[in-house]
Amino acid sequence: MKISFLSGIDFANVLTEYSYCLNKHSNIECKSICLRKHGFNYDIQHDYDLETNDHIQIEESKKFLLESDIIIFAEESWEGQQPNSTYKTISKFSSIYGFDLFEIKAKFCVWHPGSCYREIYPFYNNHPQRDKIHKHFYGIDLYRLSNKEHNDMPIHAYQYIDFNYDKFISDFKSKLEVKPWTILHIPSKTQTKGTNIINQTINNLNLNPQKFQYKVLTNVPHSTSISEKQKSVFYIDQFWPQGCGGYGVSTLESLFNSNFTFSTINNISDSMFKLTGKYECPVVPLGVTEEELSITLHNFIKNITEDHLIEYMEGIGQWLEECYSVNSVIKFFKSI
Repeated sequence: MKISFLSGIDFANVLTEYSYCLNKHSNIECKSICLRKHGFNYDIQHDYDLETNDHIQIEESKKFLLESDIIIFAEESWEGQQPNSTYKTISKFSSIYGFDLFEIKAKFCVWHPGSCYREIYPFYNNHPQRDKIHKHFYGIDLYRLSNKEHNDMPIHAYQYIDFNYDKFISDFKSKLEVKPWTILHIPSKTQTKGTNIINQTINNLNLNPQKFQYKVLTNVPHSTSISEKQKSVFYIDQFWPQGCGGYGVSTLESLFNSNFTFSTINNISDSMFKLTGKYECPVVPLGVTEEELSITLHNFIKNITEDHLIEYMEGIGQWLEECYSVNSVIKFFKSI
């Protein structure tokens, strides 16, 4: 089986990370084919970036594309224009290759990862080319907006990890031995992550500085973000109930680096049940009001015992092992 992953940039690198996992651990051959190189220096890079106008890249990727059994493309941006009667990503790649991609005898799947779908989902739910799509994949906060037909499916945000439960718990216990415990917040955009409200709420907790330190970092390199998450005990991703109400790669990074993690996740229950048969999630929900935010942080940071933290993290580790193991990723893509 061959799978082509197509995107403009692959903003959160999700498709590229899935491609890497499948190549490394299965007999599925994959390529991440993008238009432009990613701005972040991720460890795992696209296989091809076509807007470099490298003739060899274009021809090699075209050959793989024509041989693919499955083509998964991301509709990442409609660039403020009126919605088109064609899928934007398919149109761009068709223009580069010189033929209509839908002529390829493959299963086409569209992935809706973010605001492009959120802002104009009624259009996508009735897209003129919808009948050409085998399956429609959605970010976990977006599935609730879909038609919920038989071929509508949420998909986990993803970063490659060969998850090891024992290391996950061991790393967390090691961090608990170092005082003060760090509460970390690294917003990509302070306005949409609720940073001011989070700052004020933490301040109002009157935490003992010998036990806790609160650290907010902005505009730091990705490598710095990872190194800080490797040291912190708690991570607060966002408080933005009026926004997406889900979690993404930044949250996953904190979880995979053994953080007790908080976020606004009020829009993911449909997706969690569809994916796992349960409403459980590895992220502690912050609620939808400032009062709920304050109560949650008071109970799970200021008043929680070390034993209870470890107990919670053991459950979180078991969830991650089940949903983010290499075998679960392979099983998902083979089911397409």
